[in-house]
Amino acid sequence: MSENKKILITIGDVAGIGPEIVIKALNSVKTGIEYEDILIVGNADIFYRTALELGLPVPRGIEVVDIPLDISRLNYGEPSRETGKHSLLSLKKACELARENLANAIVTAPISKKSLNMAGFHYSGQTEILKDFLGSGFLYKHFEESRQSCTTLKNSIKNLFSKFKNKNKLYGPEMLFVAENLRVMLLTRHIKLSDISQNLNLEKILATIITLKLSLEFDFGIREPQIALCGLNPHAGENGVFGLEEEYFLKPAVKQLREKYSVNIEGPFPADSLWAKVAKSYMAGDVPEYDAYIACYHDQGLIPVKMLAMDYAVNTTINLPVIRTSPGHGTAYDIAGKNKADYRSMIESIKLADKLSSGKELKLNREKVEVMEYTDS
Repeated sequence: MSENKKILITIGDVAGIGPEIVIKALNSVKTGIEYEDILIVGNADIFYRTALELGLPVPRGIEVVDIPLDISRLNYGEPSRETGKHSLLSLKKACELARENLANAIVTAPISKKSLNMAGFHYSGQTEILKDFLGSGFLYKHFEESRQSCTTLKNSIKNLFSKFKNKNKLYGPEMLFVAENLRVMLLTRHIKLSDISQNLNLEKILATIITLKLSLEFDFGIREPQIALCGLNPHAGENGVFGLEEEYFLKPAVKQLREKYSVNIEGPFPADSLWAKVAKSYMAGDVPEYDAYIACYHDQGLIPVKMLAMDYAVNTTINLPVIRTSPGHGTAYDIAGKNKADYRSMIESIKLADKLSSGKELKLNREKVEVMEYTDS
């Protein structure tokens, strides 16, 4: 394999549309990426067989790191232990290459959480897998090294990091959905609605939003980003009438972020009214009022994103040692193998990965990271 850094692309759950959208995106001139700058990670037989079966041009000259898979047990449109294992091994290999400093970025096709669990890997998504294999907290490390002139804010974030350094869960990677100038981050991800409140503690909110600020500055080049926060409850709690999370956690977090950490954040706003303004602006082609929006839970953030930009939204993982992007949709088992998959989000994922990683020297956290090892039992 070439020693040059590559954009690594995993083909995802091979019983879904992952291989199809990867091949279609690679055949599109819209990515603007040369084949020599790409490395596919996944089962080679499936990659080439998908192209032949669907009558798609076979991408020539692209390197493929072959990941083992028992093809005889593959059924399109069905989760299985075999495809879950393949998904995990593909991600593991991509992370190994990144740790060897051979990756500019990682782009991941969709995987099935059901398949992962069937294979014995109890993760709620790829974000959590990437954290286990790569570690996180990179943005804080970079901030301390490169922002020597910003003494006050530097010390504030350094103190925050030091205070909670033994609580590693506070400093995990975060999901940021990007559709052109619309950026939406989630305070909580794949958890039950009944568990949201107990996951909205002040320390985690502070760490998550400071992570977002650093990413907007370091990854996206936005100076002094403006951020808006959604309330959790109807009418943002109506001063405690419809819930107390805003009073106990969200408002105190905003106050501390503004006064202590110099984060330009406003809210919490009633989510319905805020998203109505965002939608009106986005559909008119105007620049959004804020550089990023924060939702308290999964559907609060992703329903508006997918209504406005389902075919173009990119799931971006921030606070990893390397850039990671992924299409903003799932495995689409219902259309797997039928040559119907829309691949525009994969194109945008590749383009954003290239854009965010261009001109940056990505450095892995060289401190010891506990990396989960996979053993086939």
